[in-house]
Amino acid sequence: MGIEYFLQQLVNGICLGGMYALMSVGYSLVYSIMNFSNFAHGGVIMVGAYVGYFALTSLNVPFFPAFLLCGLGSGLLAVIIERLVYSPLRKRHAPPLYFIISAMGASIFLENFVIATIDGTPRNYPPIFDNRISIGGDSLLMIVVSSVALLILMFIIQKTKVGLAIRACAYSEKASTLMGINGDLVIFIIFLMGGVLAGFAGMLYGMRFIV
Repeated sequence: MGIEYFLQQLVNGICLGGMYALMSVGYSLVYSIMNFSNFAHGGVIMVGAYVGYFALTSLNVPFFPAFLLCGLGSGLLAVIIERLVYSPLRKRHAPPLYFIISAMGASIFLENFVIATIDGTPRNYPPIFDNRISIGGDSLLMIVVSSVALLILMFIIQKTKVGLAIRACAYSEKASTLMGINGDLVIFIIFLMGGVLAGFAGMLYGMRFIV
């Protein structure tokens, strides 16, 4: 009983760590280049959880297509937020405080929009697996998905030209622009990547806890 309990708690810790890592990666990518706290990122995670829930329940989409749909929906939402909220401020060279205030406004808007359209009633994901053992299939899936997603991200950041451009902009956006890197495209990519990972994290959170 003691070993089984220890293994279960170990798996729970790894699941939560992987899920929080997916949540934080998009946040940290934006902060590394734009130097402000993107408070709207939590709203993107929330929308991803809802997309996964309705894809599984209302649309009866199988799990893996629903999972990809979560990433796509959250990625598009993150890009839309950047283009509508942050891009005009960047073009005007606004100070970081303006970005923070705009991010808080976008977060509040997303929360209240969901409450007004869907309502804030807690929802439970339908069971994905028939768990017959203490360490269920959903826990193993969370570990695999978070690990694969983070490994792919590490490969992109460390081994590709896109990753090199992201690292260069994180070091100095002005110098990178002078060297021919399209800073606007890099920001588009990091919001898209962060949004996709946020969608994955939102669905995993919904599977583990509640929407």
